[in-house]
Amino acid sequence: MRKSVIVLLMVCVLSGSLFAAGQTDTATARPMVINAAHSMPTTYHYHDGMMKFAEEVASRSNGTIEIEIYPAAQLGEEVSTMEQCKMGAIPIVLTGVFDSYVSRAGVFNLPFLFRDGEHANAVLNGPIGQEVFSDFSKHGMKVISVWENGFRQITNNRRPINSVNDMVGLKIRTPQSPVWMKAVESFGATPTPMPFADVATAIVQGLVDGQENAILHILANKTYEVQKYLAVVNYMYGSAPLLVNEAWFKGLTETQRTIIVESAAVANTYMRDVAKKADQDAIKFFESQGLKVTYPELDGFRAKVEPLYKSEWSKQYGADLIDSIRNMK
Repeated sequence: MRKSVIVLLMVCVLSGSLFAAGQTDTATARPMVINAAHSMPTTYHYHDGMMKFAEEVASRSNGTIEIEIYPAAQLGEEVSTMEQCKMGAIPIVLTGVFDSYVSRAGVFNLPFLFRDGEHANAVLNGPIGQEVFSDFSKHGMKVISVWENGFRQITNNRRPINSVNDMVGLKIRTPQSPVWMKAVESFGATPTPMPFADVATAIVQGLVDGQENAILHILANKTYEVQKYLAVVNYMYGSAPLLVNEAWFKGLTETQRTIIVESAAVANTYMRDVAKKADQDAIKFFESQGLKVTYPELDGFRAKVEPLYKSEWSKQYGADLIDSIRNMK
């Protein structure tokens, strides 16, 4: 309780300064300082992107705008920071959790929807992504760029995965999400939803055989220390919208808005390059630590989830939307 009160007081103090700093103080030539938050550690590629974003904003504004970054959930976990962005307490938030606000955006989590990162970037930062994410305006927020969280892979302790048949009988931790659970179940495994904080203990105790997550999550959370096998399947893509409080954003000058949007686009490209290299380095590191890495044949995995597109997801998200995503070149 005491910690919650302290965090709330911190946010109130910060929010008071955030909106007071809506414009540069020309009398004293002080820069406008804008707070931006994300939940990952400074070693994660989110932070590389945020640092590049801050650098670009400072450069393009000739030092009249500064981005103050709060990493590692200093201002709260993702759900909390999104609520604070919605209320106007934090102007800019980077998050990987969003479909609870914009249910249609859940379509971007569907398995094997994207061919690769370039395809995902073209969709998410193009007309399709803009149209779907425009629903954030109903919650007082706006997406100015969509960054990358990464493709999700599967780890376990029972056997190497070389085909979808090797998934049969495995108990795999998933988030509490129907899409994740049904996808893993379609592979023949048993989805076991639980909070991520409990995963390492559950693996050690044998309550689950493994889990699924992005390479850099596996690295950052040291999941490789309690797993023997990693299968690179790229079966789900995690995106990370960069959100702004819409009322605050509209209160900026047109020049300031342009600087922020263009800087976010540059940071998106930079962060994706950083993440790609970091993924490659992480896999080499995992192998050096004794983790067995396999690259399964994927047609079998795709065939298992395709009936779910026809029976459920086309009805939930619309066949036209799914087809437009899949067919984008």
